Amino acid sequence: MERVAVVDRDNRFLRWTDRAEIHARRLPHRSVQVMIFDPAGRLVLQRRHAEKRTYPGFWDLSASGHVEEPDYPDPARPDVDLDAVYDAVAARELEEELGVRCPLTRLGAFGPEPEVHYEHLVLYRGESDGPFTPQPTEVAEVERFSPGDFDALVASGAPVTPSLRWFVSWSRERSIW
Repeated sequence: MERVAVVDRDNRFLRWTDRAEIHARRLPHRSVQVMIFDPAGRLVLQRRHAEKRTYPGFWDLSASGHVEEPDYPDPARPDVDLDAVYDAVAARELEEELGVRCPLTRLGAFGPEPEVHYEHLVLYRGESDGPFTPQPTEVAEVERFSPGDFDALVASGAPVTPSLRWFVSWSRERSIW
């Protein structure tokens, strides 16, 4: 398991640690989230694998992941060229988790959001019609949702991650979806 950078409130490197400590202590760290839309405008969501450490079996954004030590060109200087690092991680996570490549557009950078996430993350948007090939150890299933389908999913009581709810709301406020 690769190490992850613990960062301060301004997203500056403090030290390296493992995912277990990051999640047990809810330490700020760097990650990416990717929203993929199909050509019909439906949002592609994944249901997290049942053995995931956080939110097992929950519906989540299309792809996401930690920025890990090998992702930095110079791990001795992990605050250098962060934009390129985040961009590369987003592309990698999308390919690993859903088996697709597509151009990604940066929608925004976000600091920790109480009761939602404790990451410094960058959100991306892309378009792909698949085919989607879920990573067996990470993703239980993949489905496409219209806004109405998503609302019905939430209303049904299906498990949905707090970050999925937050980013869907954020994207709707900005007419992204």
